[in-house]
Amino acid sequence: MYMRYVQILFFLLLTLYGCSYLTSKPSEENIKKENLEKEIERVEKKEDTVSILKNLSIEGRYDLVDGYAFFRDTIHNHPIYKAILLIERISDKDFGFIIVRKVQGLTPIGEHGILSYHKNRFYMKNIDYTNKRIYHTNSTEIKIKDSLLHTIRYVSNATEYDIWKKSDPESNVYVSLRKTLQKEKEEYTNFYNKISHDPELTGKDEFIYYESGKRYIDNNSVFQKKWNHYTTINSYDLKTDNKVQE
Repeated sequence: MYMRYVQILFFLLLTLYGCSYLTSKPSEENIKKENLEKEIERVEKKEDTVSILKNLSIEGRYDLVDGYAFFRDTIHNHPIYKAILLIERISDKDFGFIIVRKVQGLTPIGEHGILSYHKNRFYMKNIDYTNKRIYHTNSTEIKIKDSLLHTIRYVSNATEYDIWKKSDPESNVYVSLRKTLQKEKEEYTNFYNKISHDPELTGKDEFIYYESGKRYIDNNSVFQKKWNHYTTINSYDLKTDNKVQE
């Protein structure tokens, strides 16, 4: 009698174990399926990002169509008189740039750097010489439509708005900008060599973000109206004059 109870108990435990196994197996399969779906989604998202970066075509020479700057001290607000923007693609996500500009009555100034495309926007690359690393700031915004490009660049006390028209790389440069442009090209080359080839710099393949402050001008409505105007009008001639520019 005792042996029969033992047999019954054994079969009952075996049955319960079998049921537990049968109910847990689909759960394990579901987990595997979910993990596979997540991996596929991650790979597809990565491929889409790479595709966007490869198809992102902003490189070339641009001449200024319209530009102005707002400063905290409004007495310094001014329209940009002349300017040229050069952009080159360095990698799938990095673009080097050089800007030279002139305000009426002032000496031309230049700027250079590298923009890195990360999570649907551009960030400026900078060098932290103390810690030997590269970090990023969000001081530049770019929008493209056909052959037009606009940039919004800002620091703690000023915001600069520019609209550019893509032009022939061989077009003549304003005489007043030539020396500044040449100097900026040389400084850009030096900067690029440091940021791309210096073995002491670390973090070239990681994204380190540094909060650089908020845009001084928050309301872009005036600029957006200008941008909409230039991207929709048909009568305005945006073609670059290839004559010697003074």
